[in-house]
Amino acid sequence: MHYLLTTALPAAVGANWIADFARGLEEDQRRFGVDLLGGDSVATPGPASFSLTAIGEVAAGMEVRRSGAQPGDLVWVSGTIGDSLLGLGARGGAYPELPAEHRAALIARFQIPEPRVELGQGLAGTAHAMIDVSDGLLADLGHICETSHVAAVVELGRLPLSPAARLVVAAEPGIRSRLATGGDDYELLFSAPPDAAESIAALSAQLGVPITMIGRIEVGAGVRPVDGAGQTITVEATGYRHF
Repeated sequence: MHYLLTTALPAAVGANWIADFARGLEEDQRRFGVDLLGGDSVATPGPASFSLTAIGEVAAGMEVRRSGAQPGDLVWVSGTIGDSLLGLGARGGAYPELPAEHRAALIARFQIPEPRVELGQGLAGTAHAMIDVSDGLLADLGHICETSHVAAVVELGRLPLSPAARLVVAAEPGIRSRLATGGDDYELLFSAPPDAAESIAALSAQLGVPITMIGRIEVGAGVRPVDGAGQTITVEATGYRHF
């Protein structure tokens, strides 16, 4: 796998910052087995700007697209949801009542998300459809539903939350639905047939990554978030909209 990187940097960033940035790239390249293929570096009087394009390949027939979800599938998500939204708030001074270690964990999730590379590879051949949670869980599940021509039901009470997020929800229960729309968690959201539950649990244990069943795929269109009683929950926006 390779990537192209364009940087536009103001002189104010300084040589030390650039050296640290290059060391960070080197560490990630070694960890994830990727190489810098090329790109461009320019100066700018304004704020620093970056553009990265990743280029990879997958064995024929092993790609997992957004378009494969089927009625009867269960909906699963890796890791925990909502930490990045809370981390952005914590970085701005919100949630001062949280213990320092929880605030630090949330901010780290916002600033340095953990890509689920091994999990994504392990789900090839099992997941019918998959996407990463960037726009927001409800919005990204909506992308799967739109391209697969199906509907989905999400049980918000099943959303996997970190210890820090559980503390926030306990103090502010109404925020739970916002955690499903915040985005930038970069967890994997996928659908798979019910008989895949055992293999999904085995993969979760093997990689040490929690995977939680949060809903189901149905005939129809759109995403319907529900509470514990199965009643529809209205949300103002499902997530980030690009256009």
